[in-house]
Amino acid sequence: MTQGGTVLPFSTKLLYGFGSIAYGIKDNAFAYFLLFVYVQIFGLAPELAGLAILVMLIFDAVSDPLIGYISDNTRSRWGRRHPFMYGSIIPVALTFFLIWDPPAGASDQTLFWYLLLMGIGIRTTITLYEIPSTALGPELTQDYVERSSLIAFRAWFGWWGGLIMWNLLWLFVVYSSLSGTEDARYNPETWVVYGIACSIVMALAILVTGIGTHKHIPNLHIPEQRHEDAQGSQVKTVIKDIWLTLNVSRNYRILFIAYIVCKAASGLFTNLTLFYYSYYWELEAIDILTIGMTLFMAPVLGLKLAPLCTQLFGKRNTAIGFFAASMVMENALILLRVLDLLPANESSLILALVLICHFAAVTSIIVAGTAVGSMVFDTVEEVETATQKRMEGTLLAARSFAEKCMAGVGAFSAGLILSFAAWPEEATPGLVAQVTLDNVGIYTVLASTCLWLLGLFFISKVKEDRATHAERLSDLTRSAQDT
Repeated sequence: MTQGGTVLPFSTKLLYGFGSIAYGIKDNAFAYFLLFVYVQIFGLAPELAGLAILVMLIFDAVSDPLIGYISDNTRSRWGRRHPFMYGSIIPVALTFFLIWDPPAGASDQTLFWYLLLMGIGIRTTITLYEIPSTALGPELTQDYVERSSLIAFRAWFGWWGGLIMWNLLWLFVVYSSLSGTEDARYNPETWVVYGIACSIVMALAILVTGIGTHKHIPNLHIPEQRHEDAQGSQVKTVIKDIWLTLNVSRNYRILFIAYIVCKAASGLFTNLTLFYYSYYWELEAIDILTIGMTLFMAPVLGLKLAPLCTQLFGKRNTAIGFFAASMVMENALILLRVLDLLPANESSLILALVLICHFAAVTSIIVAGTAVGSMVFDTVEEVETATQKRMEGTLLAARSFAEKCMAGVGAFSAGLILSFAAWPEEATPGLVAQVTLDNVGIYTVLASTCLWLLGLFFISKVKEDRATHAERLSDLTRSAQDT
């Protein structure tokens, strides 16, 4: 590893982070749009839509660590990571497009299976890119603060990728509304066009990062040559290595659980965002576009705050503080509406309050997520100390899996909330019963708060700081010199 603890050049951070646009688009689409589109536009029952997105996690639980492990142990002239990055381009683009174009007039059962199969397809193929690509990070630098900066760039591009496509979509919806046609957010053709546009951008983003980081391949870690074993022995070795890697670090186990819970809490809110925008706050398309445009500043603010706060307060305290802030910002406004302490939706104050709370929540999640992601980076050396192997891909598979819980567990919880609240079929903004809206709000606040508090409890148990990390690096350096 040639970068050591030095400050990375801007170009390296830029090209490393750029490909996260692809994952950001997929993440944004699954977290904000998928449940809404399949329930409101394609007519799938909310509990079935949520169940399909949850079941995808079962396959992620196997594919994510397996892809990470295979990537860790790949030997090729293109290194450990780049063969997977390049090979994912076409499958990612194709499966993402298909999920937004289900067969017309399909039954609930057909829609359920189509959503499940296409969802497994896109989540598996994006994993082929995201885990190997992210795993380059710990190899590029060992510096405690620089790792936060590197993750911040990745978060920045990820959020911007999703936001660009979000806002282009709402520009189209606003144009359709102003031209006198139907609200395009409820038109299936809108989502087909969205799928095509996103697929093209995702493919280009992956290609740019692959080519842009290709020059680093000679300086990256090369795994030891493995001896050829019998097939049964190979399977046992793979399972044993994955299990050891994921369990040797106490901090890693805690972070894994904590990140899943926090992402599930965040995912519950994001999966219901369009329902709240459209029915709870009755926002027009131009209002949603306004919120989306302002959110472009959230990743920029997160890019600056994450390294600064982790340097001043440490990564654990930064994660706890900003995740707690997100919990408050996500739930406060909903609770005030349930308690009838807000003006009517016709008031211009509603848009301002929703905008401020959403901006603050997103910024907080970016900063906290960056801190947790950097903490996972730091466990690479902890595991290396115990196993004498660098297993970045296997370790970062947990982060990828946790990110998917944002859509999986979040969507399932959101689907249950809509079902318990007796959400009407073909709901019309302004005509949904107030008792139904209040029930959705109450269930959301209760479920979200419980998940957030549980996640914060786990993060508080992590025992890792800058001094511990520096001491571990020093031990590894001495060990390498002795050998």
